[in-house]
Amino acid sequence: MKKIQKSIPFLPVTAMVLSTVLVSGTALAEESTPADTTAAGGVVVEENADSQTGYTVSFTYYDEDATNVQIMGGFQFYKENDEHVYGIGYNLEEGDSYENYLINAEDWSKDQDLWHVNDTGYVADMEYDSKTGAWTYSLDLPGGSYLYQYNVSTDNGETYEAVIDPENIPYCNSLGAHQTRSQFYVPYDPEKQSENDDWSWLLPAENEEDRGTLIQENYPSATGEEAPIELYLPAGYDENREEPYKVLYLSHGAGGDEADWFYQGNAGNIVDRLTAAGECEPFIMVAMNNTIFDWDFDVIIDNVKNYLIPFVEENYNVSTEPEDRAFGGLSMGAMTTNKLLFDDPEYFGYYGLFSGSRVYEFPELDDYSAYHNTNLYLAAGWEDHAIINKSLSFAYHGDTDMTTMGLAEKLDELGIPYNNGNDIVIVQGGHDWFTWPQILRDFVSTTLWK
Repeated sequence: MKKIQKSIPFLPVTAMVLSTVLVSGTALAEESTPADTTAAGGVVVEENADSQTGYTVSFTYYDEDATNVQIMGGFQFYKENDEHVYGIGYNLEEGDSYENYLINAEDWSKDQDLWHVNDTGYVADMEYDSKTGAWTYSLDLPGGSYLYQYNVSTDNGETYEAVIDPENIPYCNSLGAHQTRSQFYVPYDPEKQSENDDWSWLLPAENEEDRGTLIQENYPSATGEEAPIELYLPAGYDENREEPYKVLYLSHGAGGDEADWFYQGNAGNIVDRLTAAGECEPFIMVAMNNTIFDWDFDVIIDNVKNYLIPFVEENYNVSTEPEDRAFGGLSMGAMTTNKLLFDDPEYFGYYGLFSGSRVYEFPELDDYSAYHNTNLYLAAGWEDHAIINKSLSFAYHGDTDMTTMGLAEKLDELGIPYNNGNDIVIVQGGHDWFTWPQILRDFVSTTLWK
């Protein structure tokens, strides 16, 4: 077997210990005592009896050159199945905006039946303390995994630069990835929060023996240069196991990289828990970087089939049978999945299209029987602009329709089954990292190798 150069146990970026202080700086999950952040800054999540969610999140940032600092994060919500936000306002009257129906964290309450949306939608000015030199901000949040960044100005707010929290650097960046936002978790409080706020299914598995391992590798790509992947090996991975492992290949969306699914999407945590609960068998996940190919789909398809998959099959104990391979992707990654499907519907046993399609390129064939021999899965978020929309260049029923609804209708027209004979899967969320973890969880638990 090839020597692995960079690997870490699949752990969260921030502490997740069920004690009074739950998140602190960059402490890891196995630490029982959070680090002191009084001078270092960072993000702290604390149990708070006076908080309507049960938890208060506090941010502290130091920068002696800053004149203004903002916090930007996924601290917005919407009411479940609100028609005003469906498909980013597909049903709205002219002149109205779906943004008018989004709810900020300050207005959150348990009885509103709210769901997370817009992982970058909330922006607020932080307060400056001239005595300590600290920029601070606090707010109450319900359970979930949150992404955030600081927007820093040195010219009195004329311009801003995005800054990763220096005390909460994304752990995967140590492997070579380039994630640009920090992350923290907030626990679920069943007394103060609604069932919608229980996101414990994407937190790290409690038992260390249930956690897989994340590896970064470089492989020779279609361009002649080495390209990165992040590869998840399930807990107890055995390179000599008689039965080779099945593999799920995952693509990010526009502007993403190979770390998106495992960092922003918590894919390893999700699959760790599903595997431990017996809802899926142990399998390998491989996340690629397609941004480096400038989204040239022909190059990407060539790279996946003739470079990436042969590399994985040569270096890991994986099955080479098509029915044991799956490919899934979000947004532009869904379009990549769609291209793979249209070109060769039997190369993978499973195709997962999350928030997007290329329905306008559907091939005209006399015989679509090959499409009945694979498993297609279609899903999107309720507020997702890729589910259905009338305002973007790939509008529903337009000449370049890239919507999930559009593809579903085409498959229905041709009698091609998807989602085990059911309708498309719609989860509560938008075109963001509150949606895609839910979709991955459903895909794995209901469809993959079932």
